[in-house]
Amino acid sequence: MTQKRKKVLIGANDLLVGGVQKLIIDQLQRLDRESFDFSLVTLFQFPNQGDFYELVPPGVDVWRLNFKNFWDVRSWMALVRVIRKVRPDIVKSSLFFSNIIFGCLQPFFGYRLIVAEHNTFVRKTKPQIFLNRILMHIAETMVVDSNMVADYLSQTEHIDRGRYTVIYNGIDIDTIARAKLQYGPHRESIRREFGLRSSDKVFLNVARLSWQKNHELMINAFARLNQLRNDCRLIIVGDGDNREPMREQIRSLGLDEQVLLVGERKRKDVETFYCISDFFLLTSRHEGFCITAMEGLAFGMPLLSTRVAGVSEYLKDGENGFFVDSDPADIAEKMNKVADFSEEQIHSFAVSGMETARAYSLERYIQAYRDMLSTSTHTAV
Repeated sequence: MTQKRKKVLIGANDLLVGGVQKLIIDQLQRLDRESFDFSLVTLFQFPNQGDFYELVPPGVDVWRLNFKNFWDVRSWMALVRVIRKVRPDIVKSSLFFSNIIFGCLQPFFGYRLIVAEHNTFVRKTKPQIFLNRILMHIAETMVVDSNMVADYLSQTEHIDRGRYTVIYNGIDIDTIARAKLQYGPHRESIRREFGLRSSDKVFLNVARLSWQKNHELMINAFARLNQLRNDCRLIIVGDGDNREPMREQIRSLGLDEQVLLVGERKRKDVETFYCISDFFLLTSRHEGFCITAMEGLAFGMPLLSTRVAGVSEYLKDGENGFFVDSDPADIAEKMNKVADFSEEQIHSFAVSGMETARAYSLERYIQAYRDMLSTSTHTAV
């Protein structure tokens, strides 16, 4: 007798190009379609920004709602109609707004609710914290992507630590290996396309241009490094609200030739930037896991990062990278240090980084989600 597929509705704030959204695509593309029948609902639309809708696999019904705010009655009614049509067994939502919206509706429809958070977000208001505490009485569990996120949320929101399920994000090791084989031999010619010399020490950052990622600190640190040496370049891949302020900062510091803002890129283009760069640089104010930093390690790049959640659990200081303080002088000092690495040191850090990355495979991540959706129990992974 064929087992009935479980109806799983994935709820998200949006499907813009970003780490959380890429995880949703990974779930939709990789989870067993013989066991699960997926639908996707997004609550906000941003027509002038890049998104991942084209990556949603065939057979997944997609509803694009457009909430103006929490009190948008028309959008609430549209969402209720969707849930009545889908009749999901499970709703898995991500980030605060979606979690609260689907949490409010759960008592009326009785679905299993699994929510997810991906950051140690330091600016939650007291009402938001209060709502999160109520939500945790409704949801089966809250999935977080590092132990530090679980510890932080438990302490700041006074929620039992056992209510959280830790599932570390996964990266596609095989795809990265293929990219290295495809683009690695053309490293120098690709560099020339962007005006980079063979001798340049290239630092890479891949992130949305937002307050969270703290690119202002990164650029200030690079300006200090540029005073010490002229053989370093910084490539920043991504787009966002801070793009123009960053451009102005770069111009004011006289770094137009040294700092490349290449904008938002498709996946294969991003892979080429990993292949032509030497080091990955992260100056975020907060994170949950940071997939792009882990991808940097998988590509064999030493990682320089502030002590944010997720990264603090996989960056091995002095082995696969270095922690930096949120101070331009300290960051510039560490950048200068790795820029002077010998070939033997680069090789040692690269091997250590790739070994670290293998423990965070996409296969492990998908298996953890498969197990959770298939059962009513949850354990830390």
